[in-house]
Amino acid sequence: MSEAAPGVFYLSKHRLEALTDGIFAVAMTLLVIDLKIPETAQIATQEQLISAVLHLIPKFIAWLISFFVLAIFWAGHHRLFHYVRVIDTKLTWLTIGYLGCASLIPFSSALSGEHSGALFSQIFYSINMALLGIMSLLKSRHVHLHPELCSTPMPVSVFKGSQVRIAGLIAIAIVAVLITWALPDKGSIGNAAFMLMIVFGKISRRIEARHAHEKSETNFLNT
Repeated sequence: MSEAAPGVFYLSKHRLEALTDGIFAVAMTLLVIDLKIPETAQIATQEQLISAVLHLIPKFIAWLISFFVLAIFWAGHHRLFHYVRVIDTKLTWLTIGYLGCASLIPFSSALSGEHSGALFSQIFYSINMALLGIMSLLKSRHVHLHPELCSTPMPVSVFKGSQVRIAGLIAIAIVAVLITWALPDKGSIGNAAFMLMIVFGKISRRIEARHAHEKSETNFLNT
C-alpha cells in the first residue's frame, strides 16, 4: 500500500460512494416520469390509447438509452473506486462535478424525447453525455496518477480502456448531432447512436486484456 502524502487531508470513500448511489438512483428513477400520456389526450377507444402510446416512442427511446448510459457510468464509477482507498479534495470535487452531469441527464433526456427532431435538443443531450464522459475520464486520470489514494495501483490497462470508452462516447455524441442535423424528420435516430457504446465497451475490454497480457509477458521475460 502506498504511503499517504504528508500534509494532505484524506477522506473515507464510503460517504462519496453512498452519495453517488443516491444520485444515480434518483436520476435513473426520474427518467421514467416523462413517460406518461398527456392528461389532455382524448382517449375513448382502444385504438386511441394505442395511438397515444405510440406517440411516446421517442420518449421511450430517450428513456431507454439514458437509463442504459447511466447504468454504464454507475458501474464504471464503482469499478474505478474498487482501486481507491481514500479520496483527496480534488477527487471529491471531480466526483461532485461528475454527479452534477449525471443529475442533469433526466432533463436533457426529457428535452430530447419531447423534441426529438430539434437540433438544439440533440446538441444539449449530446453535450451532457460528453461532459459526463469527460468528468469520468478526469476521475480515472487522477486516480491513475495518484497511487497513494489506492489500495492497489490502478492498472495502466484499465486506464487505457477508460480512455477508449470516453473517446468513443464523445465521437458518438458528435455523430448523434450530425445525424439529427441531416435527418431532422427521423426523430430519435440521433439518440440511437449512443447504443454504439456497447461496441466501444467491447473494444476497450479487448484493449485492457491485450495490454495486461503484454505486460505479463514483459514481466516474465524480465525475471
